[in-house]
Amino acid sequence: MNNVDWSDEYGYVREGKVYLKGYFDYPDREIGDVRQSVEASVEYFRKRYEVAQQKVADLYGLVEAAQNKGSYLMKLVHLRNYFADYDALGDFPALYKKLDELEEGLRASISVNRDRNLEIKQALIAEAEPYRLSTEWKEAADKLQEIKEKWIKTGAVVKEHEEQTENTFRGILDEFFTRRKTFFNQKMQEQRDRMNQYMEIIQEAEKLKYSQDWDVTVTAFKALQERWRNVGKLPPDKVTKLWKRFRRATDTFFERYNQAKGLPPRFTKRVDPKQAAQEKMVTEAEALFNHTDMNAAAERGKALLMEWKNLGVPSFKQDRVLAERFRLACDRIFEMNYLMRVIKRKHFFFEKKSQEEQLTIKVATMSDLIRKDKQMMELQESGADMSMYQRPVYNASGEQQPQRSPGNPAVQKRKIQVKETLLNQFKAELAELRTNRQFK
Repeated sequence: MNNVDWSDEYGYVREGKVYLKGYFDYPDREIGDVRQSVEASVEYFRKRYEVAQQKVADLYGLVEAAQNKGSYLMKLVHLRNYFADYDALGDFPALYKKLDELEEGLRASISVNRDRNLEIKQALIAEAEPYRLSTEWKEAADKLQEIKEKWIKTGAVVKEHEEQTENTFRGILDEFFTRRKTFFNQKMQEQRDRMNQYMEIIQEAEKLKYSQDWDVTVTAFKALQERWRNVGKLPPDKVTKLWKRFRRATDTFFERYNQAKGLPPRFTKRVDPKQAAQEKMVTEAEALFNHTDMNAAAERGKALLMEWKNLGVPSFKQDRVLAERFRLACDRIFEMNYLMRVIKRKHFFFEKKSQEEQLTIKVATMSDLIRKDKQMMELQESGADMSMYQRPVYNASGEQQPQRSPGNPAVQKRKIQVKETLLNQFKAELAELRTNRQFK
């Protein structure tokens, strides 16, 4: 090597230039000029090598402290590439060896993490799967969004399972949210269809309101009122405006009808056909309590509840007294039906017992049911885990079903009040029966 002013195992100075000796497949490379002196320039580039050593040491420290060590792999790769053009004098093969050792550890950690990530994502898929076909739209959407956030925070899985895992999870989300979108689109279409039906009835009523074909038009208006009752629900603000238009057309005709027939003006309170239907349902529900077959009465009570709901009377237009009567009547039917089912499981010959014995059994059984309900209420209010107090429920295949929530405390309290009312009724009937027997 001609004209060398300085040399060691890592580099040399020649003709005012500082060179780094080649290593691996890299040739000798000029890294700078001699400035003040050869010694000062060599010391400068040795200091730069110490900076490179510190960068490697810092990376080791970061990896050691990190939970997700694999996240530093790209930083290591960038550092290795950076050293290929780094101007310094020192043992670069030793630095690369340290980086190789660190990379080997990182890749092992990544492999372990990806196996663990696969387990986590498989568990998330299992957690999401029950919501794929759910129709509890808000609850399921919130839960799937929560699961999706956990999924995003979980790192990559082993390569051979990556595509299948992602496709499976995406399939669950896509199926649910596509079904939800379809459902709400259908609901919107139903609302539009109902709006069109209401408008058709209104338009027919407005065409008929000035008719002088009295008897035929009376029949036509009654048919329109029946159609109105069967259309279905709309948002309260919309159905109220429609009802006012329909009522005006109806009132206009019947005022003219009464005048033409010489009948007194209609001063009676206007009654919404839906409210009239509700009054009829209340009467039927109250009569069902005396039905000889409580199971059949309960089934009819459920049907009445659905009919009441489908009428779609807005809450602000509800007759509160009427609504309370209906709710109480249905509650009495359901609680009585439940009581009889409990009694018949324990007393096989209940129907053959005397009236006094039957009432005594009803009082004892209902008292026990009330006691248990109150205990559950107290536990629920205390914040206890209710699942440990509930009996397991199994389906036809023998698989245990998820436990149901104890329910709204206000609803539970109302059920207890209904049970207590029935208990007082049984006690009064039993006391009257015994009193009458004493005076015979």
